[in-house]
Amino acid sequence: MSTRRVEASLKNHGYAYVEDTDHPEVLRARFDDYRFQFMLTGEAGSVLQARGRWNRSVSAARKPEMLKLCNEWNMSRVWPKVYVRRESEGLLGLYGEVTSDFSSGGSDQQIDRAIECGLRTVIAFFRELEERLGSEVDELDA
Repeated sequence: MSTRRVEASLKNHGYAYVEDTDHPEVLRARFDDYRFQFMLTGEAGSVLQARGRWNRSVSAARKPEMLKLCNEWNMSRVWPKVYVRRESEGLLGLYGEVTSDFSSGGSDQQIDRAIECGLRTVIAFFRELEERLGSEVDELDA
């Protein structure tokens, strides 16, 4: 597993990305106006993680509601793992991530599928958030 193989998969799909100069194991991209990063973690750098951040911020006062939405998602689906993270004193970010372990190796097709799974499932979570919140989405901090 290597960052070059992840780059090759992104290129093969026609996805634009940028390298993170401070973190060479991280590639950053935008899909449907959501920020994503693809990174290799684990002892041998063989674990691929696709992580997306919802394009809205939420008041910390709404944390119980956001936790409930995330828990409902996590209880009924395998992917992605979703969570709430405090980003500043008064604001929360919502995230989704899919992690794939390639410590035993993996084909280019498996890497492609891991990336596609991460993108599709995380974006599906974000869209469900927007649907469930309805017109309230426009009142959130962008």
